[in-house]
Amino acid sequence: MFKATALTFAATILVASLGSETAAESFPKLIDPATDFAAQPPGPELGWADSVYITSRLNADGRDIGILLHVVSIPNGPGRKIVLSATDETTDFYRYEVVPVQESDFHWSADGLNITAPGLTWTGDAERMSISFEVPWFALDLELESEGPVMAYGGSGSFPLFGDVNHEFALPNMRTTGTLLLEGNTHEVVGQTWVDRQWGATSPQADAHWSWISFNMPNGDAMAIWDTVSPTTGNQSWATVVRRDGTHIVTEVEPFAEGASEIWTSPESGNTYPTRWQVRIPALNAALTVNVTGNLHQEIVINGDGRYEATAAFSGTYQGENISGKSYVEMFGEWQ
Repeated sequence: MFKATALTFAATILVASLGSETAAESFPKLIDPATDFAAQPPGPELGWADSVYITSRLNADGRDIGILLHVVSIPNGPGRKIVLSATDETTDFYRYEVVPVQESDFHWSADGLNITAPGLTWTGDAERMSISFEVPWFALDLELESEGPVMAYGGSGSFPLFGDVNHEFALPNMRTTGTLLLEGNTHEVVGQTWVDRQWGATSPQADAHWSWISFNMPNGDAMAIWDTVSPTTGNQSWATVVRRDGTHIVTEVEPFAEGASEIWTSPESGNTYPTRWQVRIPALNAALTVNVTGNLHQEIVINGDGRYEATAAFSGTYQGENISGKSYVEMFGEWQ
């Protein structure tokens, strides 16, 4: 009964928020960045996950580097993992690593953001964070400082995902400095990081897939798009925008499949993924072209399942203005 009520409430908020800045601001926030970086009490579902990740776009001595670092705990399923990928758009380098962590070696505080595991220390809060992580071929030591408001996905921080309730918020504009060890060389880095915090259940479904794209706009807006396709819930495609003053807009997006092209087939998983999209958001007067940058082989395979986590660039119009910028794309599931 509780799950059904929570799902109905989350869906009601999302639907009511779509296309209306006033509605998005009028609902209560169901997340609290001051406390919700702490480990969350796990749900009973097999696919329930507690997750925090970053996507960073960094300048390393003139080289354009993309970093994904994802810490995820799925206590009723495959357990705890640290997922890393590094892309050098300048040299076409790409490599990823999935590090399983034993429960006894994994510590995520119930009081705040304090995560430790072999090779990893991640501490801080919604204003500042310190992250260090190393594997034999890679190391990072980063300091993050927030330079903008928190994004509450769906306007409230709670939304339906494949018939379950998920909670998600982001710190989309974190100034980033530190050092990076890549390909045997240590670099001083500076750039921007998107921090994303998500928890909740995702029930496994055959023939389901999702896409997620982040945008930092030149006018200071931050935008994230979810596009989900499922035989049971259909196609849901929507954007959350947070402005510099903290106000939110939640609006519909034309389904990604209508503008997806340049399909890439993974030699590792056999999955197919588009690497170029035409993204149209009528309520925002936005028409954007998004394309993967750097090495196309930016797939991460975990237990035989592939997911695409790739550096990207966008250009086009947003609120009637010509814009361009850098972004990250995530795709999970089979597209064809």
